[in-house]
Amino acid sequence: MGNTIDFSQRASTGNTLDFSNRVTETSAIVQKPQNVYNVAYTLVSDNIGADQSMWNIYREKIADIESGGDYSIKGGYKNHYDGRYQMGEAAKTDAATLLGYSLGHDAKSREAFRNDRIKQEEAFAAFTVKNHDYLMAKSKEYRRLSLEDKLSALAYAHNQGWSGANSWLKTGMVGSDAFGTKGTRYSNAIKEALK
Repeated sequence: MGNTIDFSQRASTGNTLDFSNRVTETSAIVQKPQNVYNVAYTLVSDNIGADQSMWNIYREKIADIESGGDYSIKGGYKNHYDGRYQMGEAAKTDAATLLGYSLGHDAKSREAFRNDRIKQEEAFAAFTVKNHDYLMAKSKEYRRLSLEDKLSALAYAHNQGWSGANSWLKTGMVGSDAFGTKGTRYSNAIKEALK
């Protein structure tokens, strides 16, 4: 058994400090966080700079538009998209390059993806970070935006791809997906929610 350090004494100013949880040499210094969204949030905070509140607003708004928040759904054009954020093969492939694991798009992989909330959250965060990285590298207009406006542009990119978002930022021309949904439906939802 390791040495125990007891910090349960009161501070001399009369304020009570509760350090009654003991630290031992055998305790792990760093533990893997239990929050299932930690990897996803860390990707976003470290790469984009959004705080957890902003990220939660972003992910909830995109999920509302894409699936009503349903992780198990498949849909979109020709039922090609999966899960809460309706990610297709290209988005999963892009996300996988950052995550370091495969996100296949065959029938079995798609079903497994729809049944794995953690993978969906990680893939969505990674895909968003990849779009951010592409836009940072390719768009001076994007680089000039505030964080809130970057998240709005990333929402547009979720629907239209980073290249579509780049074009929209340069020209103001609004693109639509195969169902006629305009990219601005996404960007406006985020802009309004972050006010």
